[in-house]
Amino acid sequence: MELYEGKIRKQKIDYQNFKNSTHAVLFLFLLAAISFHMSLWGAYGGGKTILINILFGYGVLLQFMLLVPTWVQNIVTFIALTFFLQQYQ
Repeated sequence: MELYEGKIRKQKIDYQNFKNSTHAVLFLFLLAAISFHMSLWGAYGGGKTILINILFGYGVLLQFMLLVPTWVQNIVTFIALTFFLQQYQ
């Protein structure tokens, strides 16, 4: 949203202009965190999965999103999803 609306369409990005998009992103982030936590719960238990979720989210994902350009993120995500889909068939 920020890349498309801010850089390409030259609109000001703030909460008032994009309330629905902001809430959608927060909801999807929460849903992804809960799904990640539930998938690891059986192997590591409750306390460790929260720690793994925080470390992975802030230590890997956030750094990747801030440091790597969007087009590279799309390629890496496509390759990773293809790999995981093949692994879990």
